[in-house]
Amino acid sequence: MIEKFNGYWQELTSDNKLLIKQIGVASIVLYVAFQILGFLTPFAITGYACYWVYKNVLIENPRVMK
Repeated sequence: MIEKFNGYWQELTSDNKLLIKQIGVASIVLYVAFQILGFLTPFAITGYACYWVYKNVLIENPRVMK
């Protein structure tokens, strides 16, 4: 099976080889970006919720902070 892929790879032109490499790199970069986005999303939601509570509850009612 590897020989089949090697034969197919050798028959490709250099432009097609470059396109396949670029698609591979782009897919890896996209995967890493989605992993980072999935990791940071809960922090962003929690941070925004804390900011909203600070802005709308604690500032308007300073007795809560005592």
